[in-house]
Amino acid sequence: MEVEFYFDIACPQAYLAYTQIEGLEARHGVQVVFKPVSLAGLYRIWTSHEEAPQSRLSPARRRMEHRDLMRQAEALQVFLNEAATLDPPSSVDAMRLIVGAPADLRPTLIRNLFQVLWVDGEDVGNRGVLEWIAEVSGVDPALMDRSEVRKELDAATEAAANAGIFGVPSFRVDGRLWWGLDRMTFVERALGGAAEAPPVTHRSGGQIEFFHDFASPFSYLGATQVEAFAALHGAELIWRPILLGGLFKRIHTPLVPLSVMSRPRREYMARDLMDWAETWNVPFQFNSEFPLNTLLALRVALAVPALTLPLYRAAWADNRDIGQPEVIAQVIREAGMAPEQVLALAGKDEIKDRLRANTEAAEAIGACGVPTLRVNDRLVFWGQDRFDMVHRALEGWMPAIDAQARI
Repeated sequence: MEVEFYFDIACPQAYLAYTQIEGLEARHGVQVVFKPVSLAGLYRIWTSHEEAPQSRLSPARRRMEHRDLMRQAEALQVFLNEAATLDPPSSVDAMRLIVGAPADLRPTLIRNLFQVLWVDGEDVGNRGVLEWIAEVSGVDPALMDRSEVRKELDAATEAAANAGIFGVPSFRVDGRLWWGLDRMTFVERALGGAAEAPPVTHRSGGQIEFFHDFASPFSYLGATQVEAFAALHGAELIWRPILLGGLFKRIHTPLVPLSVMSRPRREYMARDLMDWAETWNVPFQFNSEFPLNTLLALRVALAVPALTLPLYRAAWADNRDIGQPEVIAQVIREAGMAPEQVLALAGKDEIKDRLRANTEAAEAIGACGVPTLRVNDRLVFWGQDRFDMVHRALEGWMPAIDAQARI
């Protein structure tokens, strides 16, 4: 069986994924087929629809993604030159070298380019540096200037886009696509690997704050797991409902991020949601009324936290419109409570003020979306796919990037 690995050396996540390729091949007896593409070219292809490339993301999201990147590198025990991640050079000429290199020399060239950029911190956009790397790798530096090589890289990038690739690193197994370093566990599962075992814990205690909004299907998925996860660790769980639209306005993010994504990325996100639902064996269907009006539901959840999961299930398992007061009243009734009493409590100024305060707190800690989890009032993680890092944090892990921020 083959695994197609789409990459551009300009992407640090692609470098981290590259460091794991050899282990993937050894564990599953597969061959990884390297598919060099131009990330800048992919952005150009999807530019009329695609979510903003990294350079145009909100400052809050850039900070969160940078910190997450450095944490991932540390968790993998891979050195990553932080300075290089802050201003990656142009890689078009480097990718042309890779495309034009003879097949037997290409692995050495790829390894050297990744090493020089992400370990040594050299500027691979510099022609002199590139010529040196090419010569050390036994490759003719003149390849990057040949018109046929330029056309070959353009054709490879266009073919990748036609196959649904919108970013790197991406993996394809039997035509199925996974995007991102953090989806390599799904690639392993597709290759016949076992599902990840639950984390071993020493009931470390601590506290988890779960910032969330019913508007997000990823928040729903995280909510289905966080109670059991906290209990496994002996940690206190604090639900923090926030108004996601309010947060997005404050940090200058599109109110409905899905609406500015390209078609293949939207389709991929839909499959990704199903992957997580299947992994955790929870019911899921995308709500037909999306985007949802969740203001009243959030106030209800603040007033009675026990209604949080029933409201999530109503929205993302049962496809009910929790933007409608009568639907919320029915959910409350089904939970064995009196709708009139709960809704009266949810309408109090105190509850409205707490929702506003939670949203402001989310901005203050650097949240750029939901779910966001804060551990022990210090480490902040974004996404339902970061429970592994939350586990490590509860066990005492202080990532170097976070320790530096506290000095």
